[in-house]
Amino acid sequence: MKTFLLCIVIFLNYAFAKAQLETTTLQSDSLQREITVSTYTTGDSESSIPIIYFTDGKKMIDSGTISRLQELTDKNEIPKAMYVFVHTIDDTTGNDHRNEYFFCNENYLTFFEKELIPKMESQFPSKIYPKDRTLIGISFGGLNSAYFSAVSQSFKNFGLLSPVTYPRQDLLMKQIAFSKNEALYIFLSTGVNDAERYIQPLKNIYTSKGYHIRTHVTKGGHDFKNWNSQLKEALSHLVAHSK
Repeated sequence: MKTFLLCIVIFLNYAFAKAQLETTTLQSDSLQREITVSTYTTGDSESSIPIIYFTDGKKMIDSGTISRLQELTDKNEIPKAMYVFVHTIDDTTGNDHRNEYFFCNENYLTFFEKELIPKMESQFPSKIYPKDRTLIGISFGGLNSAYFSAVSQSFKNFGLLSPVTYPRQDLLMKQIAFSKNEALYIFLSTGVNDAERYIQPLKNIYTSKGYHIRTHVTKGGHDFKNWNSQLKEALSHLVAHSK
């Protein structure tokens, strides 16, 4: 009976979390297609709160990320925030465009800076500064976060969870080395037998730039269970300082 009641509570919590999702579709001129975006807010959009952008948005939602974020918020372990889940999967065709978007794509950067951010943040009465924005990517999404950390001035905080950088590693390292961005907060993570080979070069070059870096190593693998388990540590490093 206790197990049954627990299942009901979990289901209701999940259903409530899903009910808080607001999903919209943006017609992107820079990417020449529609992009689905979901938002989930744990704070008051009438006041200044941090904004966290997740790439691989649909997959993060389907993996239980929202329930995890709400749990951490309820426990006051992370600040209240607005979460923006940017989908990579085309709702019409079912195609996943993540490799196109994440491999140092200038058009994807333009989509974020000229189309997505203005649309998502238009509801806030006060100006949102780069220090209030965080971008978190997983796997190849970590490659995208690293690229944005080198070339974008719209964010000050970047989460690279199990980043896999080999498709553009040489180009990426040059871009980071010559980046004019300053005082960034970077969260780097890897699980066991996961992305260790890519972490150290990133850590070395970010350290040389004088950025605020936290490296987090887990016993988990290259999967959503591991990534969701890191959200407390990631957001504590990336978001708490901007309050």
